[in-house]
Amino acid sequence: MKGFLLSISLSLLADLFQLGGNPHVIYQDGPYERIALTDSTQLEVYKGTDSILVVLTACAPQCSSCARIYNKEWKLIATPQSPTPSIFPLASIENGRIVWKDNDEWEY
Repeated sequence: MKGFLLSISLSLLADLFQLGGNPHVIYQDGPYERIALTDSTQLEVYKGTDSILVVLTACAPQCSSCARIYNKEWKLIATPQSPTPSIFPLASIENGRIVWKDNDEWEY
């Protein structure tokens, strides 16, 4: 968490605390970290050898994700999209890969 949280802007962290957020690491295993930013928002980060995968998931109440791939200098390389059209695409990082799930089945 140390290295990643230093990469997040200080103003973003300040905003999270003002909104009632208490960012903390939920799970960490080698290059993978899952961080709770608020009660309804979490961040997954995987630091590969030549790139960094980032998935941000927010739930309000239906969960939806966005994904980004950065190089080692934190310059945006790509913004991957779900391979299936979805109103609420849900992504996670599994074994160093971004995995998408259609999350549109919601009981209104």
